Amino acid sequence: MHSIRISLGSLALVSFCLQAHADPAPQACPPATVAAVARWANVQGPRTDWQQAGGLIAAAACKAMPDAPDTTIAVIAFDIHQEGPSHSDGSKLQVVALVQTKQVIAAHRSMVQEDALTAVGRYRIDTARYRLSPAVRAFGTIFHSAAPGPSCPDAAADAELTLWVREGQQLRPVLGTNLRGWINTEGTPCAMGNATARSEEAHITIGVEKTSTNGFTDLSLTARITQSLQQGTDDQVTGQRTARSVLRYDGKTYGHDMFRNFWYPAALQR
Repeated sequence: MHSIRISLGSLALVSFCLQAHADPAPQACPPATVAAVARWANVQGPRTDWQQAGGLIAAAACKAMPDAPDTTIAVIAFDIHQEGPSHSDGSKLQVVALVQTKQVIAAHRSMVQEDALTAVGRYRIDTARYRLSPAVRAFGTIFHSAAPGPSCPDAAADAELTLWVREGQQLRPVLGTNLRGWINTEGTPCAMGNATARSEEAHITIGVEKTSTNGFTDLSLTARITQSLQQGTDDQVTGQRTARSVLRYDGKTYGHDMFRNFWYPAALQR
């Protein structure tokens, strides 16, 4: 995953930036944690990597909760249909869970529908200080797709972050955003010969504001954008800029959009 670092300059007066990038430490899941999540989800079969014959684990990541080190955050994709790592059309069972003393204390299950753009690749867990209220701290899961996607896209997005809050025995997603984006602004991305193409790539961080709406702190997305020129086989950086968007809680969500375009050039925003 790309490292995401942004200097907020004057924005530091109104918010602080959370580094939602990959922790270099490994995030392997202990067998007891995988077993607890599988029991909760009623998944039966070999709890091994799907690269092994009959293995059900397509991807997994685990990390201790900073404020409660006896609680483990786990996100696991189970290959319950035994499709294997072909990344063709299919589906995987995704479970996000909090595990304590080998028992799931809160969880959420959903299906990852795979297609040409989405295929289970890998996960990371983000435990930056997403303090949404005095009593609520969110945590994040980051999903990286392994799908090849189109060969010459006009735009792309990657590193899908979901923020979760606990409500009793349930985990509820309150925010979804991509942390990396790319868009072609001029020419053809796969131009041949000496044809010219221009593009912009954004790395996005989340800020926790000092203001709040409907009981939860406002969040901001700040994108650091690199502008590039491609001519033939040569690429060069031609400029940089930043863009910012403030998200307010509507009582249920901050919004779920894994293809954010707030940072696009004005002429290309849809």
